[in-house]
Amino acid sequence: MTFIRKSTPFLLATLSLALAIWQFVTAYSSAEWRNPPGEMTTQWEDRVQPLREALPKGATQVGYMDDSALNGDPSLLDVNEFQLMQYSAAPVAIDLGTNHEWIVGNFNDDENLETRLGEKLGKHETQGFGFGLYLIHDLDD
Repeated sequence: MTFIRKSTPFLLATLSLALAIWQFVTAYSSAEWRNPPGEMTTQWEDRVQPLREALPKGATQVGYMDDSALNGDPSLLDVNEFQLMQYSAAPVAIDLGTNHEWIVGNFNDDENLETRLGEKLGKHETQGFGFGLYLIHDLDD
């Protein structure tokens, strides 16, 4: 009985250490700690890259609009996508709104987009980049 009492702390410490080592090896081999190439920010940057390259040279600030601006409902703004766009377009600053000559459009619903943009902006040119991303040149601004 004395042997069991004396060896119990040692056995528990050994078991804890073995489990910790097993957890470390499992996490390391699964690469959860690394930045996987398929994670959301990397995918977003890959989608935005052509749009960023199309921004006019010398542009320091552009506008941003999404479905919330077209529908007139600010509660529909996807804040996460807006922040990802700000991050991906740096060093060009993205300003929420349409009071800029150049506007980045991020739309989930492309149906009748040109008509809806015409009602909202007036005279404009649109360049599409897929995934609902557009670079809009507001010709009236």
